[in-house]
Amino acid sequence: MKLSLAILLVTTSAVVPYDDREGLASRHVPAASAAQSTAAAAPIAGTWHARLSDTWTRNDGERWVSIQMQRDDDRNFGTSIRLSELEAAGVRSGLLSSGDVRFTLARDAGNIDFQGSFEAGRGSGTFRFVPNAAFVAAMQASNRPISSEDALRLALHDVSKAFITAIEAQGYKNLETADLVRMRIHGVDADYIAALRKAGYDKLSVEDLVRTRIHGVTPSYIVELRNAGYSGLSIEELVRTNIHGATPAFVREMKGAGFDRLSVDELVKMRIHGVTPAFIREMRDLGLKDLRIDGLVRMRIHGVSYAFVKDLRTLGYADPGIDDLVRMRIHGVTPEFIRELKEAGYGSVPTDRLVQFRIHGVDAALIREVQKMGLKDMTAEELVEFSIHGKRWLRRAQR
Repeated sequence: MKLSLAILLVTTSAVVPYDDREGLASRHVPAASAAQSTAAAAPIAGTWHARLSDTWTRNDGERWVSIQMQRDDDRNFGTSIRLSELEAAGVRSGLLSSGDVRFTLARDAGNIDFQGSFEAGRGSGTFRFVPNAAFVAAMQASNRPISSEDALRLALHDVSKAFITAIEAQGYKNLETADLVRMRIHGVDADYIAALRKAGYDKLSVEDLVRTRIHGVTPSYIVELRNAGYSGLSIEELVRTNIHGATPAFVREMKGAGFDRLSVDELVKMRIHGVTPAFIREMRDLGLKDLRIDGLVRMRIHGVSYAFVKDLRTLGYADPGIDDLVRMRIHGVTPEFIRELKEAGYGSVPTDRLVQFRIHGVDAALIREVQKMGLKDMTAEELVEFSIHGKRWLRRAQR
């Protein structure tokens, strides 16, 4: 069975000649430059393969099919085609089998013609890219000389005349080809730039524009943060908040927990270490007072959890300070360690002495050992001395 597909993945129905009254071709193209551009617009050929089941979804919910491509010089790259476009052309099954499949990606930068075959939804074949000489000449005229490789890259990512003209209208003129491709890949278009400007962020670098898109710092996100009390933030600060989840929602939750007017650094630090409103409520429920950000962060870093504090209270340690709790966790003073000491006859040991025990290796096993030696009523201080000095301590004690 033969199947012929005609796929146009641009907003216009076909590549059209440039009107030298607008956009890229508004500048006169010297004959020599036009000749150079035409020479640079050499075709590129290679092979392709794809699986109709290999789809992914963009933010708008539209599904795309990935196509892997390899040039005749062994360079690999890829592109994607809207599944809806394939379906419109008659490819409606992931198990398509056909010995003659042809389709075209028609872009302003040039056409990519595919031909090949499918077997059970797996396709492969050859492709040929022919740059649009008028597009290449227009890029040359705008001080962006491009090679066939550049034109192919622009075609694969649908960097069209309309896209470039709209970007230039927002003040981004004479951008490098690589910048145009990055902006297109990440969805930095004219509308997005205008919305950022309205939100108070004008004349951003291409790098910052792309970073905001990658990390979800959208104009609406910026406005929401401003409404939460955070205005005039740098791009770096905005990006950090969203990367680490210090979002407007988190700001509101922390305000409800009694922490208002926090700095970006404080918000981010709390998110990184898991200081959540729920954690704060748990510590307050256990009676901990004067909770501050640094203390809360230290507790989370060292594993001072609700269960840890509750177990300590059950064992008689009802009011330890944050510093004590952190030191106990650092040195391994666990509820189990305390219970073992109590069984060995040493209950109600102060927290600072418990930490000293752990530092110097005083545990239930050591206590049982010295008791077998006849030393039944050693004080906590003597146990530490024994652990440190051993036999030398024994000789001194027997004098």
